[in-house]
Amino acid sequence: MRNARKRAEARIGGHLKARMISGLLVLLPLVITLFILKLVFAALTAFVLPVLKEIPVLKELSGGILVFIATAAALLMIYLVGMFTTHFIGRRFIHIGERLMLKLPIVKSVYSASKQVMDTFSNSTKAAFTATVLVAFPHPGALAIGFITGTILNPEGKTLYRVFVATTPNPTSGFLLLLPEEDVTFTDITVEDGIKMCVSGGMLAPKQYAKRSGPLPPAADVAAQP
Repeated sequence: MRNARKRAEARIGGHLKARMISGLLVLLPLVITLFILKLVFAALTAFVLPVLKEIPVLKELSGGILVFIATAAALLMIYLVGMFTTHFIGRRFIHIGERLMLKLPIVKSVYSASKQVMDTFSNSTKAAFTATVLVAFPHPGALAIGFITGTILNPEGKTLYRVFVATTPNPTSGFLLLLPEEDVTFTDITVEDGIKMCVSGGMLAPKQYAKRSGPLPPAADVAAQP
């Protein structure tokens, strides 16, 4: 009787534990996203609100309306900055600003790390990775997630794949491997899912992957012969 009771308690405990973990896995990314968005908008509106309060027409408005206007102004500011950076002059100004930021002792570390993380998830970085592959790394028998960044010719004229193996959970650093085609296993895992696997330490991963044939070396990566 006592053993049956213990088994029932174990089943109930296991059921509750599994459901709690499943709920956390669903809610935690949402909570973190909302928290970060709240911090970002709070920081932006903190700059805009004092300016709005100095405008005579807006002084009589309630705090809630001022916050709404400040949020809209912050969104507009983000949009204008985005437009500004797409032009040549804007990119030059941004480049000069980044160089100044990277010269400040404390600011340099924070700005550099945050920019690397943002660059990792930008469309340009994803476009640089053409496929998600598996390679034997760091020793035979072990498999590591890698991303194809292109091809290169060795001295004998054989085409090698350039494979970037990212570190976990910081995919902004990693190892560059030059491997022949027979040492690279192409998968159907998308580049975005591959990055998610690296950042999450494997917690966000597809249930199954399939092998696929690798792409032919692009003509642009092959040395032109007269």
